[in-house]
Amino acid sequence: MRGGCRVRCGGSSWRGAVNRLGAFSLGFLTVLITTDFGVSLVAAGVISAAFGLATIPSRLLGGVLADRLGRRRTIVAGLVGCALAQAGIAVSGSVAMVAAFAVLLGLVFEIYEPPSQAMIADAVRPEQQAQAFSLFNTALAVGGMGAGLIAAGLGRWDLRWLFVADAVSCLICAAVIRLALPADPPPATRRPASAAAGDRSAWRDHRLLVLLFSGTLFAVIFMQVGMAMPLALVRRGLEAADAGLLSAVSAVVMVACQPLLRWTAGCPTMRR
Repeated sequence: MRGGCRVRCGGSSWRGAVNRLGAFSLGFLTVLITTDFGVSLVAAGVISAAFGLATIPSRLLGGVLADRLGRRRTIVAGLVGCALAQAGIAVSGSVAMVAAFAVLLGLVFEIYEPPSQAMIADAVRPEQQAQAFSLFNTALAVGGMGAGLIAAGLGRWDLRWLFVADAVSCLICAAVIRLALPADPPPATRRPASAAAGDRSAWRDHRLLVLLFSGTLFAVIFMQVGMAMPLALVRRGLEAADAGLLSAVSAVVMVACQPLLRWTAGCPTMRR
């Protein structure tokens, strides 16, 4: 890895762990809506779907802001926005307020992803990127273990406190990023996005489109499980907070499977 990789990759990994530590509230959004406001599962699902749709422009916005404002500033701004939206959900007094803050959360939810991943990609050589992203995913999984346990504890008290805790974790993560990562370089020294992409449209890359389709399908299934799990537990007479324990077990499995990435990293890589 290059000289700056320890700072950037290490900082990004700690950012992922801290942020993931608080990323447990979204799975309980539908439960909060149905239990606190007495609306139907269909209405709760529509609000969750609105959040999901809002995350699409959020990720695109994150890429644009990373090029114009700098990566560290974009990550911090996205995390602060998430904290404000999560706090808004926690104090909402009506379904309309919850829906508005859920959409707002979706619009800022993915802003930090493009710049954080780009920082890792720029900090390491291409042949070491699989290891770097494996470290990043391991940090997320470790944070997910703690997130599940926190959710299991706070969820038995009051579901709204899950969103408060998530907001606090976003602010802590933003502070870690602001203090731990190097400052953004001046705009004149940043590599233009067109140069990084080789002036080639991503929509003309058939392999990338296949990856987009498969990734979208996976995300739909993954989010469906996360959103439906607390509701399914409640339907069976269990605590919705028990979904946090199941998430913690899932995170343990993710950590145990990380060595598989090192094995796949030895396979021939796709070339343009």
